[in-house]
Amino acid sequence: MPKAKRFDELEVLRKAERVFNEKGYNGTSMDDLVQATGLSRSSIYDTFGDKHGLFLKALGNYQDAQNNAMEELLSKTNSYKKKIRTVFDYMINDIVTDKARKGCMMVNANMELNSVDKEVAQMALTTMEDMEQQFYMWIKEGQATGEISKKFPAKALARNLYNNIMGLRVTGRNRPDYDALREMIKITLSLLDQ
Repeated sequence: MPKAKRFDELEVLRKAERVFNEKGYNGTSMDDLVQATGLSRSSIYDTFGDKHGLFLKALGNYQDAQNNAMEELLSKTNSYKKKIRTVFDYMINDIVTDKARKGCMMVNANMELNSVDKEVAQMALTTMEDMEQQFYMWIKEGQATGEISKKFPAKALARNLYNNIMGLRVTGRNRPDYDALREMIKITLSLLDQ
């Protein structure tokens, strides 16, 4: 009869996430994961398959937490322009409160593993496409109501916004300066204005 799990899987994923985000996938050893999670190697293998399986679950959990936090903030406004600004404000806050300068786990994973790990590459692509699509929908609606300028096509503007968020994430690791980051997004968001 198999043993019952005696740990909180979500808490294990959060602990693994912190290690992977601090050291990267390749820099994280099984010993690091055993120490961080408090699980034995056999428990990690039994539950997640291997280090890669644990990494993918931790990365998915990180992405879900980011999405949930953002959705809560986005529900507070009906303005399409304000929704877009909320996404950028969320990113800036996430950057400047990250005192260890770990950065975004999805961006880090994508930069480290995209060319060698098809599953991570697919997760990163899906994240990009989902965010671009969300921006596109808000921009289209905002353009229809006159809230957002029609100077640029909605699809091109959505891609530009996503690209700027990724740049913000990378720049923020080197310079997590609130005023400098706000200055950058002011120019980016001015593309939405008439």
